[in-house]
Amino acid sequence: MDASLTDLVSSLGDTAVDLLEAGEAEGWSPSTADDALGVVDVLCAVLAAHGGPLEASLAQVRAHVAAAQRAVQRDLPPAPRRGSTAARQEEQDGTARFRAWRDARVHQWPTPPRTRRSPWES
Repeated sequence: MDASLTDLVSSLGDTAVDLLEAGEAEGWSPSTADDALGVVDVLCAVLAAHGGPLEASLAQVRAHVAAAQRAVQRDLPPAPRRGSTAARQEEQDGTARFRAWRDARVHQWPTPPRTRRSPWES
């Protein structure tokens, strides 16, 4: 290999920025999110191998990454009936937004909500 580790890490940082920009433009699908989480897990595993505080803190990161991958991969229970207590709970904890994203046919970056102007405002 011709590139040094420092050069590769720098290149990885540039690639991460490109990845974020592409995700904003094209939208993250569950499969691309799962693949990106897998890359994060590999990096954490390699760095955790140095032990000590790195291992302890990165073990927690890897557990969160694994939980995120399971969430992207596994089926959710059927959506609750609109207006029910369970539906309101899903709205509050973000499950409804996650469900809509994961089950969408086209994955695009969420747009900010439109604000309505009152006819009495000038």
